[in-house]
Amino acid sequence: MEYLVDNSRYILGYNDKGEEIDNFQVHKVVEKIIFEIDRVCRKNDIPYALAFGSALGLYNYQGFIPWDDDGDIVIDYFDYDRLVDALQKDLSDEFTFDTEKVNKRYNPLIPALKVRYKASYIKEKNRFTLPDHTKDRGIFVDICFFMGVPSSVKKHKRTFIKSKLLMPFYVVWDAFFHLNPCLIRKSLRKYERKIATKYKDSDYVSQTVIIPFQECPKKFVEHLAFPRNVIYPFKEYDFLGRKIYSFNDVKEFCRLRYGEKALKKFDKDGNAIDPFDSKNKNGGHSSIINIYE
Repeated sequence: MEYLVDNSRYILGYNDKGEEIDNFQVHKVVEKIIFEIDRVCRKNDIPYALAFGSALGLYNYQGFIPWDDDGDIVIDYFDYDRLVDALQKDLSDEFTFDTEKVNKRYNPLIPALKVRYKASYIKEKNRFTLPDHTKDRGIFVDICFFMGVPSSVKKHKRTFIKSKLLMPFYVVWDAFFHLNPCLIRKSLRKYERKIATKYKDSDYVSQTVIIPFQECPKKFVEHLAFPRNVIYPFKEYDFLGRKIYSFNDVKEFCRLRYGEKALKKFDKDGNAIDPFDSKNKNGGHSSIINIYE
């Protein structure tokens, strides 16, 4: 599997002294967070899966995409309460987490939960328009919901209408007036549960429908929902020398979500072809990163 190893150094940000922070430094922290989430979930029998860019990294590298700067995990919508209880009870003191159930100002328009490494700091680019109001600002792993959605692309698109209409009001109220849009948040969560319950046994699943901007760009709309048997049941895979859970068919998920070109290939001479253009090899979340170790 040597062809999968990419030991290149990518600059993902700068610390407050102006010094470069690279992928090797950040990945060590994200790895710690993922392994801690794995420990807590296994202890409490909560299914989880590496998702999105982390799933693509697992498939192509059995680790991280070399230039990635965070981690992504998915749980089933109906396991959310159990996970919050488990994190409150069993999460190591090295880490912290934030979500709406423990912080009434947490923003529902971003991933449902963030687990952070305390001995670090990261300043996100979207901190003004989509502030999450977390008390700790450490490097994080996002935990998202997957829920049943309509099998029709047209009907799936319609499920975003309510959150699209409410999002501008939420952002203005929260980011510009610095007020708690609790009624909008409550309406979004009520709608989310309605859709999750209605389509609980649907043949297709996707990220929660109250994150409205996931529909853009338009060409990705058909790749936001996945056949249930591609996602469930979650399975163990090799990830950085350990067994970590991801989707039932990681390759098919990555193909559907990112396209054939995102998967590692060989040329006629057996040499690895990197499908990613070098201009994409940079972090997308952060402007300042500090790691206190």
